[in-house]
Amino acid sequence: MIIHDKFKYVFRALLGILFLFSATAKLIGIDAFEIYLFSFGWFSLGTAFLLARLVIVAEYVLGLLLLTNFYPRLAFWGSLAMLAGFSLFLTVLAVKGNHDNCNCFGELVNLNPVQSLFKNLGMLAVLLLSVGVKPFRFRRKGLWLALIILIPLATVFIVSPPDNWRYDSYARHELVNEPAFREAVDQSILPHSVVEGDHIVCLYSLKCRFCKMSAEKIMTLRARGEFPQSPIIAIFGRGDDPDPAPFLEETGLQADEIHFIEPGDFLRITNGAFPVILVMHGDTIAETFNYRNLH
Repeated sequence: MIIHDKFKYVFRALLGILFLFSATAKLIGIDAFEIYLFSFGWFSLGTAFLLARLVIVAEYVLGLLLLTNFYPRLAFWGSLAMLAGFSLFLTVLAVKGNHDNCNCFGELVNLNPVQSLFKNLGMLAVLLLSVGVKPFRFRRKGLWLALIILIPLATVFIVSPPDNWRYDSYARHELVNEPAFREAVDQSILPHSVVEGDHIVCLYSLKCRFCKMSAEKIMTLRARGEFPQSPIIAIFGRGDDPDPAPFLEETGLQADEIHFIEPGDFLRITNGAFPVILVMHGDTIAETFNYRNLH
């Protein structure tokens, strides 16, 4: 079958747009993408932060190369390598029976590994239909190539710098209202067990996305021996739905105690920002984390 060069470019442009959409969707849901990569246990948390952003940058670069079409061979081989690599990864997950969202389109489109594998096969077919497209003529192609690489790289890291670049910016007093915490214990609003022995105290809202992701992060860190193994006391703000079972099932959080407190008390203790995770040694708050600086 002979395909006109204009149609070849249309196929290539469609593929480029799909790469750009995939990168943007991952960037919007970068937190979930980071946790997804970290959950496999192959990388440190800092490496997962970096890898997530490099994948997004690579997809932006490939999308722009496909659209501008001044290095068609580079765009072809780069796209082929990425799709082949992702497809191999998805095949391994599918064989292992993994049915989780693979984050190929972030959280905007929920695809399991099998569905995403078929999506990649379709993209490969479109890529092959564009073979032989004639390059567009550009002056100073080297300069344009440098810009296509550097602009997405800078943009991604400026829009979403890795959390481990900002750990020092989180001060303890910004994360927990310690006087309100002490008062809540004295008035039995919080259970006295939070200041008895070593505990991890997690102040969560049942509907908070970052609370759920922090619970997943804690369980992954603990599985790798990178977070205290002390008993977990989960403190939830009392809301319309008092059932913590969906939260625990979704996150895998293994809480030794679960308590609810009134919304006003919860907001005072957390300064209105949650989650808040306290590493307690008796009545001493040894460390304080939110989602961003949890490591």
